Amino acid sequence: MGFELVHGVYVADTGDVHSAYSVDENGIYATFSADVFENAVSDLVAELCEPVFFFVETPCNADEEKQLRKSKNDPYHYNVYYLDNCTAPVAKAIMKRYGELLVNDGVSRFGFGSHENGEEIYCRNYQTVSVYGDSAKYSKVMDRLGISCEKDMLTLWDVLSDDNGGTCSTVEINGETVNDIVTNLESEGMYLADRVAEIGT
Repeated sequence: MGFELVHGVYVADTGDVHSAYSVDENGIYATFSADVFENAVSDLVAELCEPVFFFVETPCNADEEKQLRKSKNDPYHYNVYYLDNCTAPVAKAIMKRYGELLVNDGVSRFGFGSHENGEEIYCRNYQTVSVYGDSAKYSKVMDRLGISCEKDMLTLWDVLSDDNGGTCSTVEINGETVNDIVTNLESEGMYLADRVAEIGT
């Protein structure tokens, strides 16, 4: 079965990429096809110990970049927003309400973590996910989903090249973008925590 791209990601040829994960000393590194992405993240989030935090990283706007970038070679930047001290039901509700938008947006990044033990699920560019924590616990989630563990798994990053280009774009679903998530959750306590330089993966 082929690797399905989310709405905000385009790669000319996905090659042999398929949903899979690998394990290392930090936890799990995974790539998810669009057809399993949202459910996989929801199931991983359900394993986090309360209290839980939710975060989303959105690109800085043009005015902000004018202040941050001193030359054309400087990286672009992301605003990092946090919503702290969520219960497990609140984290589940966030995924139910915004999960489709979060996983389909190709430009923003998001995740959930545990204030209790520091474990974190970080959904990154080109449909990759880093899970920092107990690999045995999260491997069981992958097994339940039928996602195989592969030492030399491929991601979209591995097939990108000058001849096989890719793009990431912002999407709008039901009239909302990821920026609207931040606005909507401000009344619940979401706040701007940091501003970070863009990195490749």
